[in-house]
Amino acid sequence: MATNTDAIEERPFVRNKIVELIIEGNPEKMLEYYKNAKGYEQYAVSLGKAAGALAMAKILESIHLGKDSRILDVGAGTGIMGEKLKEVGYTNVDALDPVEEMLQFAQSKGVYKEYIHEAIIPGKKVNIADNTYDALCLLGAFLIGHITTTSLPELMRITKPGGVIVFNVYQHWMKTGPEFHKDSIEAELQSFVDNGSCTKWSKQDITVFSSNGEITPVYLLTLKQ
Repeated sequence: MATNTDAIEERPFVRNKIVELIIEGNPEKMLEYYKNAKGYEQYAVSLGKAAGALAMAKILESIHLGKDSRILDVGAGTGIMGEKLKEVGYTNVDALDPVEEMLQFAQSKGVYKEYIHEAIIPGKKVNIADNTYDALCLLGAFLIGHITTTSLPELMRITKPGGVIVFNVYQHWMKTGPEFHKDSIEAELQSFVDNGSCTKWSKQDITVFSSNGEITPVYLLTLKQ
């Protein structure tokens, strides 16, 4: 007899559907749809999301982040970012995701040390101590109904002094609301530099999907030492 989970696993992960749910902004429906971890993995692989994950991992290399640094993959999903971090030599990596099925799928890859089943929600603390991580990676996590810059203070709380937060914002989502507009994001990042909590931020473009060559800006925020 098929369970609800079985039905979810059998259902193809359709890009148009998840885009529709993101625009609708219904977190409960999105979480339900994301339970299809196997379908999401196939979808992400078909897009070539590994290209963006590798590019982000190499950004950490480029700033000479030590290979023994403790890293949190926020919105880890099925573990594509974790795979690429391991590929370039980072093995002290934890995964955080609000969908248990995603974490279970990621666990099968053996690229993370700890699996944290929590969501990043504005105004709410996650069950992680202050100053825990040397770096946070967020690949494809800044979206409507997912994570916005309003959660940056919480992400900064769990990052060590002198640590970094690296995240991308898909170009097409920059047109969906003021919180995702380039000017708004960059003004928010600059405000952390101005108030002394961070020393600098930078931006560079990467190819996030190898299937279509989609370019996305990646932001790197460095916390005050």
